[in-house]
Amino acid sequence: MGEVNEYLVLEYVRDHRRTTRPDIARDLNLSQASVSRMVSRLIARGVLVESGDTSGSGGRPRVVLTLNVESACVVGIDLGGTKCHGALSGLDGKILAEEYVTVADAGGAFDALEWVWNAMRAAAAGRGVEISALAVGVPAVIDADTDLAVRGPNVGWAGFDLVDRVRAFGVPFVVDNDVNLAAIAEGEVGQAVGARDYAVLSIGTGLGGAVVSNGRLVRGRHHAAGEIGVLVPEVGMLADTRAGSVGGLESVLSGAAIAGRARALAAADPTARAELGDEPTAREVIAAGLAGRPHSKALLDDVVRALAQAVITFAAVTDPETVVIDGSVGRALAPLLDDVTRLVARHVETPPRLAVSDLGPNSTVRGALSGALHHLRLTDAPSVLGELTHEGGTPS
Repeated sequence: MGEVNEYLVLEYVRDHRRTTRPDIARDLNLSQASVSRMVSRLIARGVLVESGDTSGSGGRPRVVLTLNVESACVVGIDLGGTKCHGALSGLDGKILAEEYVTVADAGGAFDALEWVWNAMRAAAAGRGVEISALAVGVPAVIDADTDLAVRGPNVGWAGFDLVDRVRAFGVPFVVDNDVNLAAIAEGEVGQAVGARDYAVLSIGTGLGGAVVSNGRLVRGRHHAAGEIGVLVPEVGMLADTRAGSVGGLESVLSGAAIAGRARALAAADPTARAELGDEPTAREVIAAGLAGRPHSKALLDDVVRALAQAVITFAAVTDPETVVIDGSVGRALAPLLDDVTRLVARHVETPPRLAVSDLGPNSTVRGALSGALHHLRLTDAPSVLGELTHEGGTPS
């Protein structure tokens, strides 16, 4: 019981950031003597610090307890299809160091992950602190039964044993889908703050999604909830075989799809080639479409319809308050959200609010840091509290 109470005291300080011994004793229904003993042990371990606070009314200064945010640190890594971005933070989630590398420069996806991990280890060592937890976001699904990375065509993973290889890093860790982690960040500091029901639709090199229902991330039996890229947008596509590769909607609504369709159009039509060039990128197509160039505008109209279909699907299945559009391509579509909203409103009586993520390219890293901090708290929890504190279904 003493171990449990000490953990609850630490959790109280984590949640309240600044507090006092009397506040802890009152709110946790513990004696002040017990709280003082537990706080003294946590201070001796370097987890808590105390200081005098003379603000407010006169009289004796209060002794304020706060978390020693650099007593340990955590790492969050976003391993994407083209680049890897990692961040080191203290226990308050504030970023202390960052590292970027392209997958091509590193020599492969896992090589990029190792590169960033070693840079974060060096940054932590330079500060004289240990890394206590790690969270990695990947553009794939971690299978619930095998722990293997699957459904990751943009990193070339089909049954890749990523979890076992990350385990070799030697710290408590969690590996999760990158859009799941981005959804955590949107709920904490992004466009979904205060929402209990929302979805994130990430359009980048590929297409991914995540759903939060009643404040909890929805995972599904195989940890594949929200994988909206597999939606079949046209009945004619049912004759295709796409399991394990790029899904039907992803073949229309993604950076790779937009660029691929533009290149095919340019190869077949000289006037389109004059407008688009030989190797148009998704960003170039979007910019030209927004400027009213005819071939690009036609391609962009297809993207708007595909995006509306994705939002309608989320609305029909999960009834979100907000759908956050993320990813490099998704953020570039911001000027078209009113058009998407009008299409959705034709089919959904209570359409969700559409919003473009304002976290830039950092949403997955921010979510990974939150995931690492949460995993650290679970790791610190006494075993008797395991069933009470574990959210369940999180790959680790």
